[in-house]
Amino acid sequence: MRVSELFDLPQKQDSLDFIDVDVDGDTPLFIDPPALQSIDSAWANSCVSSIQSFFQRVLDAVTSGDNVQGMAILKNLSEPNETHLGLSKGRSQGNAVGDKLAEKFWEELSGSRAAQSGLITDLEDTALLIENVREDRISDVTTCLIRTQLIEYTQAACEYYGIPTRAGSYAGSEWEPLRGQWIDRSHDLPIAAGIPLLLVPKEIVRRKLHLDPGEYYRHHVLNFLWREELARVSSLAITARGRRRPAISKGAVEDKYRGMFDSGRTNPGVEKRINTWYSERNPEALSDFKEQKSANPARPMTNEEISETSGASIDELQEHLDLVLSTPTGKPAADLYHRRVEALLSALFYPDMIHPRREVKINDGRKRIDITYTNAARSGFFHWLAMNYPAANIVVECKNYSKPIGNPEYDQLLGRFSPSRGKVGLLLFRGYVDKANVRASCRDAANNSQGWILALDDADLKALVEEAVNPPTGSFGHLHRLFNELLGFNS
Repeated sequence: MRVSELFDLPQKQDSLDFIDVDVDGDTPLFIDPPALQSIDSAWANSCVSSIQSFFQRVLDAVTSGDNVQGMAILKNLSEPNETHLGLSKGRSQGNAVGDKLAEKFWEELSGSRAAQSGLITDLEDTALLIENVREDRISDVTTCLIRTQLIEYTQAACEYYGIPTRAGSYAGSEWEPLRGQWIDRSHDLPIAAGIPLLLVPKEIVRRKLHLDPGEYYRHHVLNFLWREELARVSSLAITARGRRRPAISKGAVEDKYRGMFDSGRTNPGVEKRINTWYSERNPEALSDFKEQKSANPARPMTNEEISETSGASIDELQEHLDLVLSTPTGKPAADLYHRRVEALLSALFYPDMIHPRREVKINDGRKRIDITYTNAARSGFFHWLAMNYPAANIVVECKNYSKPIGNPEYDQLLGRFSPSRGKVGLLLFRGYVDKANVRASCRDAANNSQGWILALDDADLKALVEEAVNPPTGSFGHLHRLFNELLGFNS
């Protein structure tokens, strides 16, 4: 049974901000630290800080040979069954480094010349260079280290989606980066399959690690070794038919180095032993690989990819649009309109706009915002917007009016802008008014430097859905054209 089914949520995976996991088993998705590093938000930055502070203390214990301190740090990690992510079969059970695994992980780290020499600097490096450390181990450890942030996210999501929590249902240790130690705390969390449930934002999960040890071995280390071998002999040989080919094949080079480590070609650990051996001799190879990967972060999984991996169902954008368009105008249907618009926008703009919140209180509760999103775009219109305008968050106001929009409505949205929250918003309205006047009022606000309001009626939503289904070939999409109109450009 999935979270959406357990708590009778109307949304499917495409409109949910979190992974709609099967609470009776594990979903083969993993939390990857580089995914967190690629998100520019206070929440993600807090996660990164926790991971880095913890692993630095572990490395300090390794370099100082402090076995007692190292084991004390690792033993506070526990199996993170609450997320229902990973590779466990049947009932969810984690693979974190608790109990005997802590001792094994410490032995591997403390006995690693790569860790002792400073070659290993980040948690995710261990998957490149240490045997038996794979996606599930990295994900489990990361979950433990960002448990505070996941609890914060889960509680906010429960309030947003109407998921009930149980008082004091969770009690455990959380990593406190400022103190550099574990702190025991208790929290109210939802219960699923008899245990507390942690919800995981879908933009931070991956099918495999961004720093993939197989990729490092196959496309970097092995290529380096092959070029070294070619440099030792004539780079080309003449075949019987007169064709020129490399004097030594990459396969022969691979066989040679696998043989050096007493391993057959199918031994899974030998690649990491070769990775480590070569990286110790040529640390710039590892640095170059990490720099390349950092410069090209993996894109978040699409809703379709998540559905394919997890089995969670999704709706088509057209289905969301049809629900919005079929909503009656007027105050009685205002809340329904808001919820349907949010479902459409969440599916339409993911992964650019994440962590939606409805009716957000600001200014000590004196004003409320219909919907606000975190702008996490790394390309496209919303990324361009964040690079050129105060748009860390995108404010959304929904007006399900069957009457003209007046100055108070514009002033209401403009009054909710600020340099810290952002000064870009979407005004959703039904199109039963003079659109030209609406756009003119938005241009006036932009010209007066009050903020930038993109007014979207039903016809605009149709255009955006059509654009998502059939992407345009031109440089500018519908939103960019509307924004240019705000600036007084015709496009």
